[in-house]
Amino acid sequence: MVTGLDLPYPPSVNHYFNYYQGRPVLSKDARTYRHKVRRIAIEQGIKPMMGPLSVHIDIYPPDKRRRDIDNCFKSVLDALQHAGVFWDDSQINVLHAVKHPATQNGYVVVEIHELEDEACQESR
Repeated sequence: MVTGLDLPYPPSVNHYFNYYQGRPVLSKDARTYRHKVRRIAIEQGIKPMMGPLSVHIDIYPPDKRRRDIDNCFKSVLDALQHAGVFWDDSQINVLHAVKHPATQNGYVVVEIHELEDEACQESR
């Protein structure tokens, strides 16, 4: 099974948490992003993927500022888990990402493949 999603550009991991009384809590940007991703997943009728997964993320930043390619992983993967696309991000055995030139507003394209158990063993 393969699932593809076009998602808005995520908030930076640097702005993902706020601290309240010394404890980390999701920022308003993170909660808003999770809600948007959940709505997209529901509109597409995506059912939870149960087994090991391979995830490919195409990243299109919103501007030409320098950005680390791994900066959006946490936001995207946590939002997908929260949306019920998969049960837990520990299911992800393969993670592949490509950063493309900046585009207006920015976005990410996510493709998730369910792996067969045998395929997971062979990739080790």
